[in-house]
Amino acid sequence: MKRIYLLVTSIILWVIFWIGCFLYLFTDLLDSIESIELILILGTFTFSIIVVGMILFVLISQYKSQIKNLTNRLARWSKLSPRVNQVGDDAFHELPIGILILDDDQLEIKWVNNYAKKIFETKLVDKQVSEISESMAEFIKTNPKDPVTISVKDHKFEVIYKQELKVLYLFDVSSREKAKEEYISHLPAIGIMNLDNFEDNMANFDISEQSSIKGEYLSTIADWVENYNGYLKPYGDNRMVMLVKRKKLEEMMSKRFDILERIRDISLKYNIRVTISIGIASWDLDYDELSDYAQNAIELAEKRGGDQAVVNIQHQKIAYFGAKLESISKSSRVNARQSAQTIKDLFDHADQVFIMGHDQTDLDSFGSMIATLKMSLSSPDVASYLIIDEEKLDPTTSDVYKILKQNKSQALKHVITTESALNKATKDTLLVILDTQNSDIVHSRELLSLNLKTAIIDHHRGNENSIDGDFTFIDPGSSSTVELLMELLSFYPREVLIDPLEASIMYAGLIVDTNTFTYRTNARTFEVASKLKDFGADTIMVKTWLRSDLNRIISQNNLLSGIEVYLDRFAIVKTNQIYEDRAFIAQVSQALLEVKDIDAAFTIVNLSDHLVGISARSYGGINVQVIMEEMGGGGHLNSAATQIKDVTVEDAYKQLKHILELEYGGDNTPMKVILLEDVKGKGKKDQIIEVAGGYANYLISAKQALQATEENLKQLEKQKEELRKEEEKLIALMKKIASEIEGKSVTLTIQVGQDGKRFGSITSKQIVEAFEQKHHIAIDKKKLELQTDITSAGIYPVVVSLDKGIKATFEVNIIERRD
Repeated sequence: MKRIYLLVTSIILWVIFWIGCFLYLFTDLLDSIESIELILILGTFTFSIIVVGMILFVLISQYKSQIKNLTNRLARWSKLSPRVNQVGDDAFHELPIGILILDDDQLEIKWVNNYAKKIFETKLVDKQVSEISESMAEFIKTNPKDPVTISVKDHKFEVIYKQELKVLYLFDVSSREKAKEEYISHLPAIGIMNLDNFEDNMANFDISEQSSIKGEYLSTIADWVENYNGYLKPYGDNRMVMLVKRKKLEEMMSKRFDILERIRDISLKYNIRVTISIGIASWDLDYDELSDYAQNAIELAEKRGGDQAVVNIQHQKIAYFGAKLESISKSSRVNARQSAQTIKDLFDHADQVFIMGHDQTDLDSFGSMIATLKMSLSSPDVASYLIIDEEKLDPTTSDVYKILKQNKSQALKHVITTESALNKATKDTLLVILDTQNSDIVHSRELLSLNLKTAIIDHHRGNENSIDGDFTFIDPGSSSTVELLMELLSFYPREVLIDPLEASIMYAGLIVDTNTFTYRTNARTFEVASKLKDFGADTIMVKTWLRSDLNRIISQNNLLSGIEVYLDRFAIVKTNQIYEDRAFIAQVSQALLEVKDIDAAFTIVNLSDHLVGISARSYGGINVQVIMEEMGGGGHLNSAATQIKDVTVEDAYKQLKHILELEYGGDNTPMKVILLEDVKGKGKKDQIIEVAGGYANYLISAKQALQATEENLKQLEKQKEELRKEEEKLIALMKKIASEIEGKSVTLTIQVGQDGKRFGSITSKQIVEAFEQKHHIAIDKKKLELQTDITSAGIYPVVVSLDKGIKATFEVNIIERRD
């Protein structure tokens, strides 16, 4: 329209111009212009007027046409607008989309549509979002970009939040979620089962009895698997493989793998110690990869001492079931002989050996360190050291350490502190860790953080978080780590001499960990004690070391005077006083067991200003290990402990009583909960477990779990899905790296003398360095799997284990280099 005004204005000015020209010519020049010129001027002017008139006519016609079109459009819109308005109203109020508009603070609901009212079936306006859905309230607080799924009654809704508009949209996705749940429930689970100690326990039966007993075990296992619609196939002498669906696996978990108890009942009938170990994995993977997870699970179950089930479910923490009996030693003479040879080779190939135990080193740990030192000193050209920070010795060990100083023991020449060790450490240093697998309680975390080659010798149960050593000799059935070291000594290829004082320290470790041969003893334990006596162990001297002074006896009696008997079978002592001597606390618990009709004893004290310690003891009828694991600790079936930070003694006492009440009394109505953090003895973070109702309420009140409602399960599933996507990315990356490694080769040389004698062997470090130099791909040497030591010329296959189920193979071509 503005352009038309401009054009009309221009034409008018143009006409005025011509009129002015005409008047000027007519008045001033009329007399001087000839008639022909006047005619031309008038003709031109007339023509211009005609052109202007035509232009105006065209413009006016176009304007009228536009006006007519606008009129027609307005008429059509007038007819459509009621229908359009109705469609908008239907979309806003009737379509299955819930709409909630919030206030500026995003806390209260200020308007909802009809469908939102149907969803929640309650008054919504002016209510807090948290009143109708905690999940939705939390979702809003996170400033979300991606939708979240919540549960409302029997339906599930995907929630989208438009923060700029303060609007929530809810879409019903119940059908989609049901399909996903159905898919997950039908995912496969592979289980591997093994009858522990079967061959050893059958030695006293004849062939027919062995067949009958084994048939009874297998029949019981087959019936149990069939009850869950599973498939069972034996392989190996005492091993079986099982296939079930995920939903059936969850039923097994809800019944806490009652097959463990059935197997124990059969063993009890025949007075033997056969148990079953089970490892099960359920992931959305191919069967070959899934079987790797199952194999890892059964290995973990056996590593922890057997008589238990270990379950590894995708996006869930590993769960443990069982372990009701004390572990039975699985060590064999063949295994001990092989391990002795292996650790000798490790010593020979190291330039230094660092030996350490756990924090608050006790006599078992200290005695094991001395035995390991004596073995390592037999290797030529190796510097061996005991890592001892005196403030990290327990009081009894500290006293014995002073006796070593008084006797000017040769072992003290090899003692260094953590600070000194950190300065001495090299890439070829071997770190030996004794009497623990827990990285949190090693004597020196600083040395562990150097990622040196590591050997672990221990008699405690491991878990998925245990230190992953290059060499491990672990037997939860052994009485002590000293016992394991003595077994290695008996097969050690070189002569190892132990003097009487050193033997006495080792004997003291044996006494402490068995409570004078009361716990976890077997024939091998007494054989070890006999060998130590042969080395000159002084039992009277050991007795004097372990005596309590008068003040300790008085303190112990003061604590015992405050004993509380709970549920007619548990003795509990608690005090707010600080006791740094943890051995003393254990002695108090042990003394409590002397009270008649007491099945388990617990001593609760302050270890420091912000650390509470609990020592637990039992005679085996109560598994105190499981109880302490629930409180963040661990140990053995009849000897366990825990340390809890930033709580009071009273809080720890109430927590302990609550666990005892739930496990051995009170309401046993089951309830399913989602764990928000790892709960020792129950499950891992994000795992869905079924526990007694009282205990479930305790976990919920302690903010360690949420009730397994559909809404909470959906939120958990979303988190698992995000984790799954991250894992898929990692797996894709590992597969890409594997494809780049697969089929490649490197060439290395090995030195050969004039007489044909070869010097040394090819190490993993040399292989990865050569591979990186040639192919520009860095490989962690710990990921290499060599089928044999490389000590001669030839072509050797090397397997790189990048991730579970992802491996690549390349070749190492070894050629000889003569001097």
